[in-house]
Amino acid sequence: MAKRPVIETHIHAIIPETPRVSTFRLGLPKDSAFTFRAGQFIMASIPDFQNDKGRPVRRAYSISSSPLDLGNGYLELSITRVGEGGYFSNRIHAAREGDPILVEGPYGTSFTLEEANPAPHLFIGAGSGIAPLRAMIRTLLGTQSPPEIKVVYGFRKGEDFIFERELVGYAKSVPGFSLIVIHSRPEPGWEGLSGRVPDVLPNLFPKYDGQVVYICGHPDMVSGTVDYLQLAGFPEVAVRKEQW
Repeated sequence: MAKRPVIETHIHAIIPETPRVSTFRLGLPKDSAFTFRAGQFIMASIPDFQNDKGRPVRRAYSISSSPLDLGNGYLELSITRVGEGGYFSNRIHAAREGDPILVEGPYGTSFTLEEANPAPHLFIGAGSGIAPLRAMIRTLLGTQSPPEIKVVYGFRKGEDFIFERELVGYAKSVPGFSLIVIHSRPEPGWEGLSGRVPDVLPNLFPKYDGQVVYICGHPDMVSGTVDYLQLAGFPEVAVRKEQW
Protein backbone atom coordinates (compact mmCIF):
# COMPACT_ATOMS: atom_id res chain seq x y z
CA MET A 1 0.00 0.00 0.00
CA ALA A 2 1.84 3.07 -1.29
CA LYS A 3 1.80 5.97 1.13
CA ARG A 4 -0.30 9.04 0.40
CA PRO A 5 0.21 12.59 1.67
CA VAL A 6 -0.80 13.16 5.28
CA ILE A 7 -3.35 15.93 5.80
CA GLU A 8 -3.96 17.57 9.17
CA THR A 9 -7.69 17.95 9.73
CA HIS A 10 -9.59 18.92 12.85
CA ILE A 11 -12.75 17.60 14.46
CA HIS A 12 -15.43 20.02 13.32
CA ALA A 13 -18.31 18.14 14.94
CA ILE A 14 -19.02 14.89 16.82
CA ILE A 15 -22.39 13.38 15.94
CA PRO A 16 -23.69 10.57 18.20
CA GLU A 17 -25.24 7.76 16.13
CA THR A 18 -25.75 4.95 18.68
CA PRO A 19 -24.52 4.32 22.24
CA ARG A 20 -21.24 2.99 20.79
CA VAL A 21 -20.91 4.79 17.45
CA SER A 22 -20.20 8.44 16.70
CA THR A 23 -19.57 10.20 13.42
CA PHE A 24 -16.53 12.46 13.47
CA ARG A 25 -16.87 15.27 10.94
CA LEU A 26 -13.37 16.37 9.98
CA GLY A 27 -12.83 19.84 8.61
CA LEU A 28 -10.35 19.99 5.73
CA PRO A 29 -7.85 22.81 5.12
CA LYS A 30 -9.15 25.36 2.62
CA ASP A 31 -6.30 24.58 0.23
CA SER A 32 -6.74 20.80 0.50
CA ALA A 33 -6.73 18.84 -2.75
CA PHE A 34 -8.05 15.70 -1.03
CA THR A 35 -10.40 13.63 -3.19
CA PHE A 36 -11.81 10.11 -2.92
CA ARG A 37 -14.37 7.73 -4.35
CA ALA A 38 -17.31 6.44 -2.34
CA GLY A 39 -16.23 3.17 -0.74
CA GLN A 40 -12.60 4.11 -0.12
CA PHE A 41 -10.89 4.34 3.29
CA ILE A 42 -8.23 6.42 4.99
CA MET A 43 -5.62 5.83 7.67
CA ALA A 44 -6.28 8.01 10.71
CA SER A 45 -3.92 8.98 13.50
CA ILE A 46 -3.76 11.51 16.32
CA PRO A 47 -0.70 13.72 16.81
CA ASP A 48 1.52 12.49 19.66
CA PHE A 49 -0.68 9.43 20.25
CA GLN A 50 1.77 6.50 20.21
CA ASN A 51 1.86 2.88 21.23
CA ASP A 52 4.16 1.42 23.88
CA LYS A 53 6.91 1.15 21.28
CA GLY A 54 6.81 4.86 20.52
CA ARG A 55 5.16 4.45 17.12
CA PRO A 56 2.13 6.44 15.93
CA VAL A 57 -1.16 4.54 16.32
CA ARG A 58 -2.85 4.39 12.92
CA ARG A 59 -6.19 2.80 12.03
CA ALA A 60 -8.07 2.26 8.79
CA TYR A 61 -11.60 3.67 8.54
CA SER A 62 -13.99 3.80 5.63
CA ILE A 63 -15.17 7.30 4.78
CA SER A 64 -18.88 7.48 5.59
CA SER A 65 -19.59 10.80 3.88
CA SER A 66 -19.98 11.29 0.14
CA PRO A 67 -17.34 12.83 -2.12
CA LEU A 68 -20.02 15.45 -2.77
CA ASP A 69 -19.60 16.62 0.83
CA LEU A 70 -16.05 17.72 0.07
CA GLY A 71 -17.61 20.81 -1.47
CA ASN A 72 -18.64 21.76 2.05
CA GLY A 73 -15.09 21.26 3.30
CA TYR A 74 -15.41 18.09 5.31
CA LEU A 75 -15.29 14.30 5.36
CA GLU A 76 -16.78 11.96 7.96
CA LEU A 77 -15.64 8.84 9.78
CA SER A 78 -18.23 6.80 11.71
CA ILE A 79 -16.31 4.97 14.42
CA THR A 80 -17.42 2.29 16.87
CA ARG A 81 -16.03 2.49 20.37
CA VAL A 82 -14.69 -1.03 20.78
CA GLY A 83 -14.03 -0.95 24.51
CA GLU A 84 -11.37 -3.33 25.79
CA GLY A 85 -8.73 -3.68 23.09
CA GLY A 86 -10.00 -0.68 21.12
CA TYR A 87 -6.87 1.38 21.64
CA PHE A 88 -7.48 3.97 18.93
CA SER A 89 -11.28 3.95 19.07
CA ASN A 90 -11.24 4.69 22.81
CA ARG A 91 -8.83 7.57 22.26
CA ILE A 92 -10.78 9.24 19.48
CA HIS A 93 -14.04 8.86 21.39
CA ALA A 94 -12.39 10.87 24.17
CA ALA A 95 -11.48 13.66 21.72
CA ARG A 96 -13.25 17.00 21.53
CA GLU A 97 -14.29 19.36 18.78
CA GLY A 98 -11.27 21.27 17.52
CA ASP A 99 -8.80 18.45 18.19
CA PRO A 100 -6.43 17.60 15.29
CA ILE A 101 -6.69 14.34 13.36
CA LEU A 102 -4.15 13.24 10.75
CA VAL A 103 -5.61 11.64 7.61
CA GLU A 104 -3.63 9.64 5.05
CA GLY A 105 -5.19 8.34 1.86
CA PRO A 106 -7.47 7.55 0.25
CA TYR A 107 -6.86 3.84 -0.19
CA GLY A 108 -8.77 0.97 -1.76
CA THR A 109 -9.88 0.51 -5.35
CA SER A 110 -11.78 -2.79 -5.36
CA PHE A 111 -14.82 -1.64 -3.37
CA THR A 112 -15.80 1.66 -4.97
CA LEU A 113 -19.04 2.90 -6.43
CA GLU A 114 -19.63 2.89 -10.18
CA GLU A 115 -21.56 6.13 -10.27
CA ALA A 116 -22.74 5.87 -13.88
CA ASN A 117 -24.21 2.36 -13.58
CA PRO A 118 -28.00 2.70 -14.14
CA ALA A 119 -28.82 -0.82 -12.86
CA PRO A 120 -30.87 -1.24 -9.66
CA HIS A 121 -28.54 -1.04 -6.67
CA LEU A 122 -28.74 -3.43 -3.72
CA PHE A 123 -26.76 -2.51 -0.62
CA ILE A 124 -26.36 -5.18 2.06
CA GLY A 125 -24.67 -4.22 5.31
CA ALA A 126 -24.34 -5.28 8.92
CA GLY A 127 -23.26 -3.23 11.91
CA SER A 128 -20.66 -0.58 11.13
CA GLY A 129 -20.41 -2.01 7.60
CA ILE A 130 -23.11 0.52 6.73
CA ALA A 131 -20.47 3.31 6.77
CA PRO A 132 -19.07 2.99 3.20
CA LEU A 133 -22.53 2.01 1.92
CA ARG A 134 -23.91 5.28 3.27
CA ALA A 135 -21.20 7.13 1.32
CA MET A 136 -22.31 5.33 -1.84
CA ILE A 137 -26.01 5.93 -1.21
CA ARG A 138 -25.51 9.66 -0.64
CA THR A 139 -23.45 9.86 -3.81
CA LEU A 140 -26.11 8.16 -5.91
CA LEU A 141 -28.85 10.36 -4.45
CA GLY A 142 -26.80 13.40 -5.41
CA THR A 143 -26.94 12.50 -9.12
CA GLN A 144 -29.59 13.83 -11.50
CA SER A 145 -31.24 10.43 -12.06
CA PRO A 146 -30.55 8.04 -9.18
CA PRO A 147 -31.15 4.35 -9.89
CA GLU A 148 -33.53 2.22 -7.85
CA ILE A 149 -31.92 1.65 -4.45
CA LYS A 150 -32.68 -1.12 -1.97
CA VAL A 151 -30.89 -1.27 1.37
CA VAL A 152 -30.80 -4.35 3.60
CA TYR A 153 -29.25 -3.51 6.95
CA GLY A 154 -28.73 -5.91 9.85
CA PHE A 155 -27.81 -5.00 13.42
CA ARG A 156 -28.38 -6.37 16.91
CA LYS A 157 -31.33 -4.33 18.18
CA GLY A 158 -33.03 -0.98 17.81
CA GLU A 159 -30.43 1.13 19.60
CA ASP A 160 -27.74 -0.11 17.20
CA PHE A 161 -29.33 1.44 14.08
CA ILE A 162 -26.57 3.66 12.65
CA PHE A 163 -27.83 6.56 10.46
CA GLU A 164 -31.41 5.71 11.42
CA ARG A 165 -32.90 9.17 10.84
CA GLU A 166 -31.16 9.57 7.49
CA LEU A 167 -31.98 6.15 6.05
CA VAL A 168 -35.58 6.13 7.29
CA GLY A 169 -35.93 9.64 5.88
CA TYR A 170 -34.83 8.46 2.44
CA ALA A 171 -37.26 5.54 2.59
CA LYS A 172 -40.12 7.93 3.32
CA SER A 173 -39.27 10.68 0.85
CA VAL A 174 -37.12 9.38 -2.03
CA PRO A 175 -38.92 7.61 -4.90
CA GLY A 176 -37.34 4.25 -5.72
CA PHE A 177 -35.60 3.96 -2.34
CA SER A 178 -36.53 1.11 0.01
CA LEU A 179 -35.09 0.03 3.36
CA ILE A 180 -35.24 -3.36 5.08
CA VAL A 181 -33.84 -3.72 8.59
CA ILE A 182 -33.08 -7.00 10.35
CA HIS A 183 -32.47 -7.44 14.09
CA SER A 184 -30.13 -10.28 15.02
CA ARG A 185 -30.98 -10.01 18.74
CA PRO A 186 -34.49 -8.58 18.71
CA GLU A 187 -35.99 -7.10 21.83
CA PRO A 188 -39.52 -7.97 23.01
CA GLY A 189 -42.07 -6.23 20.84
CA TRP A 190 -39.99 -6.16 17.67
CA GLU A 191 -42.31 -7.12 14.81
CA GLY A 192 -39.91 -6.82 11.90
CA LEU A 193 -37.44 -9.27 10.42
CA SER A 194 -34.98 -11.02 12.71
CA GLY A 195 -32.02 -13.35 12.35
CA ARG A 196 -28.78 -13.38 10.41
CA VAL A 197 -28.74 -11.38 7.18
CA PRO A 198 -27.74 -14.32 4.91
CA ASP A 199 -30.56 -16.43 6.36
CA VAL A 200 -33.20 -13.80 5.58
CA LEU A 201 -32.08 -13.02 2.02
CA PRO A 202 -33.74 -16.03 0.30
CA ASN A 203 -37.17 -14.67 1.20
CA LEU A 204 -36.25 -11.18 0.00
CA PHE A 205 -34.32 -11.90 -3.19
CA PRO A 206 -35.05 -15.41 -4.45
CA LYS A 207 -33.32 -14.78 -7.78
CA TYR A 208 -31.12 -12.37 -9.65
CA ASP A 209 -33.03 -9.46 -11.16
CA GLY A 210 -30.35 -7.30 -12.74
CA GLN A 211 -29.04 -5.70 -9.56
CA VAL A 212 -25.52 -4.53 -8.83
CA VAL A 213 -24.74 -5.49 -5.23
CA TYR A 214 -22.46 -3.93 -2.61
CA ILE A 215 -21.90 -5.88 0.63
CA CYS A 216 -20.03 -4.76 3.74
CA GLY A 217 -19.79 -6.14 7.26
CA HIS A 218 -18.07 -8.77 9.35
CA PRO A 219 -16.54 -11.75 7.48
CA ASP A 220 -19.22 -14.33 8.39
CA MET A 221 -22.01 -12.10 7.10
CA VAL A 222 -20.17 -11.23 3.91
CA SER A 223 -19.18 -14.80 3.09
CA GLY A 224 -22.66 -16.13 3.88
CA THR A 225 -24.27 -13.45 1.73
CA VAL A 226 -21.94 -14.10 -1.20
CA ASP A 227 -22.60 -17.85 -0.96
CA TYR A 228 -26.35 -17.31 -1.10
CA LEU A 229 -26.19 -14.82 -3.98
CA GLN A 230 -24.17 -17.31 -6.01
CA LEU A 231 -26.80 -19.98 -5.41
CA ALA A 232 -29.53 -17.52 -6.41
CA GLY A 233 -27.85 -16.86 -9.75
CA PHE A 234 -26.24 -13.49 -9.10
CA PRO A 235 -23.24 -13.26 -11.46
CA GLU A 236 -19.89 -12.71 -9.78
CA VAL A 237 -19.30 -9.51 -11.78
CA ALA A 238 -22.42 -7.95 -10.23
CA VAL A 239 -21.29 -8.42 -6.62
CA ARG A 240 -18.77 -6.23 -4.79
CA LYS A 241 -17.79 -6.93 -1.21
CA GLU A 242 -15.76 -5.60 1.69
CA GLN A 243 -15.29 -7.32 5.05
CA TRP A 244 -13.85 -6.11 8.35
